[in-house]
Amino acid sequence: MGQLTGEVWGSGNRNLVVILHGDGGPGRYDSYADTLAQSTRDTTVVTLNRPAYQYNGQSSPGQNPSKDHYTETNNALIAQSLAAMKASLGTRNLIVMGHSGGAAHTGIIIGAYPGIIDVAILTACPCNVPLWRMHRSGKNTWKQSQSPHDFANRLPHSTKTYALTNMNDENTLPLFAQQYVGIAKTSGADIELITPEGGNHKWTAYKVNVDKLIRKHLR
Repeated sequence: MGQLTGEVWGSGNRNLVVILHGDGGPGRYDSYADTLAQSTRDTTVVTLNRPAYQYNGQSSPGQNPSKDHYTETNNALIAQSLAAMKASLGTRNLIVMGHSGGAAHTGIIIGAYPGIIDVAILTACPCNVPLWRMHRSGKNTWKQSQSPHDFANRLPHSTKTYALTNMNDENTLPLFAQQYVGIAKTSGADIELITPEGGNHKWTAYKVNVDKLIRKHLR
């Protein structure tokens, strides 16, 4: 896992599925990861502890554990971890699902470190970080964080990307994903916007649709 830590579910190198948790921290995705691994042949599922987070006695190094944490350093740590796991398993199918803050990291990494991720699912993405912070608190104090929308025109054509945001998600508004997808499409990226009716920001409101997308790309 490079310098980061996390939990591993299942085994095999046909598929590697990595789940990047939201800013609320890891743990809530474990049940799904276990179910996915048990129901899928030759597949390893990893619930990665994002930089500066800890879970089950394991800590990942990184900056700013409580806010302003989509930094260049943290994004580099995640990219390094993804590349290390992919190389270690020897898989050709790396699927990364990031929820909320995890989606912000993923949206940046696709463009900043092209070629690592094969399928990316940006779930409830704060894809325009300055605008998202304005929406959340009336001002943007997250000056260290990078923003996915600044990397959207650098997405490699080889990565299939989904931006999935519920219409009633009042935290990460659908607008943020729409902007990201609009920029990415101008550069020819293979990207799709999905905005289901209803739903909210919680992982439980996204799990069914995320599962459909992941299973669509399992080999």
